[in-house]
Amino acid sequence: MGGSRFVKRLLSSLLAWTLGAADAGTVAAPALVAIPAGECPMGAGQSHLGDHHPKIAEFRLAVHPVTNAEYQRFVLETGHRPPGVGAAEARFQLWKGTEFPPEIARQPVVGVSWEDAVKYCQWLSKRTGMKFRLPSEEEWEYAARGGLKGKPYPAGDKQDGAAAWFGKKWNGAGTLAAADYGAANGYGLHGMSGNVWQWTATWYVPIYDGRPVAEELNLYKVIRGGAWAHTGDFLHVGYRNWAAPAVRDLYTGFRVAEGPEMPPAPKPDRLGYL
Repeated sequence: MGGSRFVKRLLSSLLAWTLGAADAGTVAAPALVAIPAGECPMGAGQSHLGDHHPKIAEFRLAVHPVTNAEYQRFVLETGHRPPGVGAAEARFQLWKGTEFPPEIARQPVVGVSWEDAVKYCQWLSKRTGMKFRLPSEEEWEYAARGGLKGKPYPAGDKQDGAAAWFGKKWNGAGTLAAADYGAANGYGLHGMSGNVWQWTATWYVPIYDGRPVAEELNLYKVIRGGAWAHTGDFLHVGYRNWAAPAVRDLYTGFRVAEGPEMPPAPKPDRLGYL
């Protein structure tokens, strides 16, 4: 029995090595959109004007979140663990080892932690010769707005099913939509609201009684965008959510950014932004 498990692990390692050796230097970078430099008004209100105004340097962001097919290549080449979820959601897990149903190949990958997403960015950087990373929270929101000012959603004043995938019930392989579902925003980005929450590089800073809660700093990462199971309120362009970096669930994926990293402020402001 033990010998059989050893042989399976050996074959898996040889497959990963063979794929990596055969395809070295051939991984294509994802489709990217250039996001112009500017100022991103953020805050507690719907328009987010007048609260928090980080300056955003020009960077590039993937047109859509990372798909199952894209993530599978990373898993096969590196031997990194496949996507997974906690025991409570295990019956909904669609990946079986390193394989998944073909109909979800173009859907955003879920069941990946923040740590998994960072490893993917490192692998993609090495394989393409480019510098990939997760976007900061400010970069993500600035890009999601697509050049619009004072609007609550990437699509404008209201959200509907033509622009975002939300308010759904579990339906197996048909639960999520394709990563490029819906109309693109003003910058040409798909999936900036609904379908999957998206990991950012930013630590979440809890605020209580007007001050950052020091005991809870560096415990959670900011996630943005809302997911397939949520109502439209969660898809608001400025809605902030958070999760522990090790969390893997059915709702959270990520997209990659490329370009110089945004330097963090030395301390959080009164709204809990870094």
